[in-house]
Amino acid sequence: MKLTDSLIRNGEVYDGTGSPPQKVDLRIANGEIQEIGPNLIARGEDVIEADGLIVAPGLIDLHVHVFSGIGLYSIDPVEAGLRTGVTTMLDTGTAGALTYANMARFVIPAAKEDVYALLNISMIGAIQGHPDFPPFMGDLNDGRHAHVPSAVECVKRYPERLIGMKVRLTSGLANFDEKNEWAGFHGVFEAAELTNRPCMIHHAASQIPTTKVLQTLRSGDIYTHLYNPHPDHCFDDHGAPLDAMLDARARGVLFDVGHGVGAFVWRVAEPACQKFNFWPDTISTDLHQFNLQSPVVDLPTTMSKFLYLGMPLEQVIRATTSAAAAAMGLQDRLGTLRTGHQADVVLLKHERGKFPLTDAEQQIRISPERLVPISVCKRGQWSACGHPL
Repeated sequence: MKLTDSLIRNGEVYDGTGSPPQKVDLRIANGEIQEIGPNLIARGEDVIEADGLIVAPGLIDLHVHVFSGIGLYSIDPVEAGLRTGVTTMLDTGTAGALTYANMARFVIPAAKEDVYALLNISMIGAIQGHPDFPPFMGDLNDGRHAHVPSAVECVKRYPERLIGMKVRLTSGLANFDEKNEWAGFHGVFEAAELTNRPCMIHHAASQIPTTKVLQTLRSGDIYTHLYNPHPDHCFDDHGAPLDAMLDARARGVLFDVGHGVGAFVWRVAEPACQKFNFWPDTISTDLHQFNLQSPVVDLPTTMSKFLYLGMPLEQVIRATTSAAAAAMGLQDRLGTLRTGHQADVVLLKHERGKFPLTDAEQQIRISPERLVPISVCKRGQWSACGHPL
């Protein structure tokens, strides 16, 4: 693909760090950000007029399922990617040690986006487990699937794109057998330690106590599905974060949205954020076949939900750029608009109006604002984004 040198002018530039926007221009050359500053002079590049638009780092979705062609869940990377302003994504445990080789061979190289992955501690990965599609057979339907040696060997074989480990701790995904869940719980931390990588924990409707999960998480580990509706989430009956949750954040545990088809509800998110000021570190979609049309749609729609909740725009952008890049260990080249960084850039429109935003319980809030992706640059190559579904 031919690189296009370009000059982005007159936009409101959010660099991804959480700092206020600046009215500066960006020069892109040879697939990198070459220069940032006011009133840059064109040198024969394509000029991109961004007046009235937000200029931000290419969005990073920290929780997707894009191992297309296997199982029930996955969508193609294109459905979660450039058309929505997302330039980098993390597949979170769709593949296990028995299946990841095919993802590495067929899915990741074909994607225009940068696709990274967390390896499911279950050898079979997340190929089943939806209650509407019997048999209800999950990742940990058999505790023997949580096989640490094969997980470690897989990471050693594919160290560049496998950046960590994943487990889904839900009783139904473990054949409602507590010992199967414990096998996944112990296995994911052992494999993460042996490979010197972080892990992401899905924990909802589980037989493993919430406090046990929170106390075991290490600095850099990720707790996803933060605002899920199940009784074992991390907030008390008033919506306040549990003490174990505050302790976990204090020692460097990251808290991720992971919206999904059943893991973000207004009745949990509103008090957590608006009353108790517990905002997410990263905003992600958990996009898959069962939520692409609704309620998730895409990452900008999920970002808009946090604008509605009152999260400042620069922090919403940070949670989908530099914070996500740091969680993946990629902050040296992704997630911020900085000279020498990979030229991944998105242009967003900050629209005003009345926009319905739906949660996982089909509850709707009418937001006065939303973010809409307009165009995106991936390593210097521009393409148009689609419109919200």
